[in-house]
Amino acid sequence: MAVMVLATGIAIDQFEKLSTDIKVKKLLLATVIIGLSTSLPELFITVTSGLSGEPQIALGDLMGANIANLSWVIGGAALVGKAIPVVGEYIREDLWITMILAMAPFLLMIDGTLGRFDGVILIFGYLLYLSDLVEKGRYRIKQAKLEKHVISKHHLKTIEGRLIHIVKMTLSLAVLGVAAAKLVGVAVNIAHGLGASTFWVGLIVVALGTTLPEVIVSLEAVKRREASLILGNLLGSVVVNSSLIMGIGAVLSPVIFDDTLTKGISGIFMVVVLGLFWLFTKTKHRLDRWEGGVLVGIYLMFVGIQFLALR
Repeated sequence: MAVMVLATGIAIDQFEKLSTDIKVKKLLLATVIIGLSTSLPELFITVTSGLSGEPQIALGDLMGANIANLSWVIGGAALVGKAIPVVGEYIREDLWITMILAMAPFLLMIDGTLGRFDGVILIFGYLLYLSDLVEKGRYRIKQAKLEKHVISKHHLKTIEGRLIHIVKMTLSLAVLGVAAAKLVGVAVNIAHGLGASTFWVGLIVVALGTTLPEVIVSLEAVKRREASLILGNLLGSVVVNSSLIMGIGAVLSPVIFDDTLTKGISGIFMVVVLGLFWLFTKTKHRLDRWEGGVLVGIYLMFVGIQFLALR
């Protein structure tokens, strides 16, 4: 996991520099670019586990990561930063879309499977979301004429500089792929050792590791007092996990459910954290410190119940 976090950090850094070089705007960068790049561990775990015939690990990881992002990660950021304002019309308007996409996999799983057609629907949903997001971002930037305020200070001057960042990003992604393959094998061994399902291990153990990039980005954003980066990163990651990555996983290896109790508990807690997050952020347009504490407590309760269910 440490190798995955390090490789992801390097990939995010290079990805962000390349994106700012082509003048991608801050909020769009946070939600699409950084949200996508911090989900790289989940993507590699999904592809690796799907090709290895262990899709339950990926499903557990993605569900666990989403619950973690909307509870202890965002809650922890609010505790550290005292409060997180919900900035801009963009976040407030698209919160509903995020919630719908986050719940879409659960709705598609009602029949007990997440098949290839379901995966195509999820991927298509992400593409629609992305297209709408980019169009809104372009329109708002044009209207506000903010281009001069959001160009990065780290503007790349030469083609050689861009190539260096591309090489670094490619190498870090290669390391990430190898580490993901190793982690899938470790997760299977842990499941056998505990007598737990691979879904449970993905949900609790693997998800804890794959959400570390979001934690790192969130803490750095708290230090910079960049509310748009915190929320954009986490909401973007939730959308990417629920639609694009889960869709890719279903296309690679359709999932037939076992361990229905664990999945049922996960679905309930997903509804709870989505509801609380919506309630907290819509009422005052900010996430207060005590509300962050509630979200962290909800996650601890979720983990505790999952351990009890394991017995």
